[in-house]
Amino acid sequence: MTKHILTLCCLILTTGAIAKDYKNTKEAMNEIFKAFVDLVPYAGNEMKFKDPKSEEYIKDRLLKLKTAFQNAKHLKKINTPGFSPSYETISQHLDQTYEGFSMSQKSFARNRLKATAEMCISCHTQLPKGTSNTFRSLSKVSRSTFDNDYEYADYLFLIRNYTQAAQYYRQEILGRIKKNTELRKIQKSNTAVFIDFTIEKSLERLVTIYTKVFYKPEKALKEVLAQKSVEGMPRNLVKKLDDWKEDLEKWEKRKISEFKSEKDLNKFLSQYVEGEINQISSHVDLLVISGFLYRFLNKYPNTPAEPKVLLFLGSIDEVLNHSYFYSLSEIYLKRCITRFPKSSYAKKCFQKYKDQVEFGYTGTAGTNIPDEEQAELARLKKILNNAK
Repeated sequence: MTKHILTLCCLILTTGAIAKDYKNTKEAMNEIFKAFVDLVPYAGNEMKFKDPKSEEYIKDRLLKLKTAFQNAKHLKKINTPGFSPSYETISQHLDQTYEGFSMSQKSFARNRLKATAEMCISCHTQLPKGTSNTFRSLSKVSRSTFDNDYEYADYLFLIRNYTQAAQYYRQEILGRIKKNTELRKIQKSNTAVFIDFTIEKSLERLVTIYTKVFYKPEKALKEVLAQKSVEGMPRNLVKKLDDWKEDLEKWEKRKISEFKSEKDLNKFLSQYVEGEINQISSHVDLLVISGFLYRFLNKYPNTPAEPKVLLFLGSIDEVLNHSYFYSLSEIYLKRCITRFPKSSYAKKCFQKYKDQVEFGYTGTAGTNIPDEEQAELARLKKILNNAK
């Protein structure tokens, strides 16, 4: 099983592919993780996922999953500004996953699940509380269900058991470093370099917990210093930890409280965001800023500042995309355009989205934007023009 199967955190599974009217988010989320536990043995193993004997079972679960996910659309929490973009994107992904699997494009379907995993984690970083009653029954899922400590830590992260998740991320780091040391001995080389994917991702998750999920820069700094002193920590990661240390020391000295008004939001942005978000190179800064913005949106879902916040979140996700989570950038930017076309920020969101599309399809042969992307740009442009 790989870390990516944690996509199944986002599955809402009913007892059949029929409509079900969930009464609240708690009821829906309980169904999510029942599905996750059910599908772990299949989605986590490529051979099992592609085994013809498993096809009927997986297809049935995927059908129930996408149908049930659609049934949760009416829930109040899902329709808040912070969560709605994630829901819309995951829903689309699940439709494509089911269609791909049904058409025997199993590698495609599995890759869609991998992409959705990061989206689920991105969504859950908006939830600062520990394990709630929603996930209490799922806390009993044992470590033996997973292939390694990193996968189990990500599972614990997703059920919001952050304390235990942090413990297993630390164990993964120590275990992987020990394994690398043993490999160097076998190869009789002290300079052999290994791709320490789970070490880096574990470090990122630990910092995320204490910056974006909880604003506890002093705890994040303590964690970074502890990891920096671990014997055998790869040199490139020691450099990253040094950078984080420098940034966290700045945030530790800043006495910042949660926003109580749009005035607090504007003061924070003017004080800590000079110019464009894209000019901020510190990922610690971006994690901290996005955490405050998410909490503000979730606390004040009807704030007039929503289009401005969506622009900032879209910009932040664009930068963090390759290092931390699945990017929700284009989703936030589109929401800004379609929901607030008369806002001055809608034009800025459109320009940023347009720049992203053009950059993504520009290469040595020039710019070659697919027809469907051009049609989407035209649709968004029309929405802006009609709002004048």
